[in-house]
Amino acid sequence: MGEAVSTTCERCTIEIAISAMQCPHCGSPGRYPNVIQASLEAEALNKRYEDALERAHSAGTGSATQRFEKAIDSSYAVICVKANEAHRLVFGETELKATYYATSDTRFPRAKPPTGADWDAIRELVDGVLFTDPVKRHIRFAALAITFEGLTSYGPCTLVCDTSMIEHRSSTFETNSCRFFVKRGAIPFKDGSVDLSQGFRSTWLDRSKLCTAKLAARLAPDATEAEFAAILMERGATTADDEYVEVHICGPMSLRTLKGIAIDQNAPTAVGHRGILADLRDRLRRHDLLLNEST
Repeated sequence: MGEAVSTTCERCTIEIAISAMQCPHCGSPGRYPNVIQASLEAEALNKRYEDALERAHSAGTGSATQRFEKAIDSSYAVICVKANEAHRLVFGETELKATYYATSDTRFPRAKPPTGADWDAIRELVDGVLFTDPVKRHIRFAALAITFEGLTSYGPCTLVCDTSMIEHRSSTFETNSCRFFVKRGAIPFKDGSVDLSQGFRSTWLDRSKLCTAKLAARLAPDATEAEFAAILMERGATTADDEYVEVHICGPMSLRTLKGIAIDQNAPTAVGHRGILADLRDRLRRHDLLLNEST
């Protein structure tokens, strides 16, 4: 894949694996592997970004692109979950947001794979390539959003992350990572089948560059903020049709990781969850954690 496999411990300066969550030599906590790997692609990402700006200038959409970047700079990481998962987080308070590997109830993203494909096997392969096997079990998946609305086909409750709690340990990826690899015919993986060094991921601080590289060509000169939000996150007819920028958050998440939770009243909800949602909504209001509800 052409990726670097080692870095240097900031304390003892001895070489360690990028995937190391802790220095095996001095015991210091390691930097977040997903962030390190994304930072190594900065040069390639900058090239894609500069090319996108040049094309936008030629197309007369330079001003719209600048406004789009500014909107992305204020974007959030959001995770949509079912009512029972949100209820568990809110009423437990010290409960942790589960990872894909810890539970099948709140997996995100979960677009349908090609007919006959084994989704879990694909997810395992992709995460192993992106993060390495030891690290992938610490990753929480989210989507980038300008508003408090997420991909509610995954659940009616949108967990909106407090940026100050995740920016240092988050990276962003071009799109749904599984679909990215599947579309390029890279599964099963072969050496060199997909070159991730081409700048398809970024650190959190550079997320506007990634979004500009991906989406600037779709901006009209008079594009509005509402249109920016729709371009950044497209809700398809099915989860397989959703298009968005994926966020990878390394490490645990609790209720205190969140800015709040938005509840979509129009999202399909199981009958048994209606009481849970009513209870959840009441508690969120009392703790000033209920964000604007979609109507």
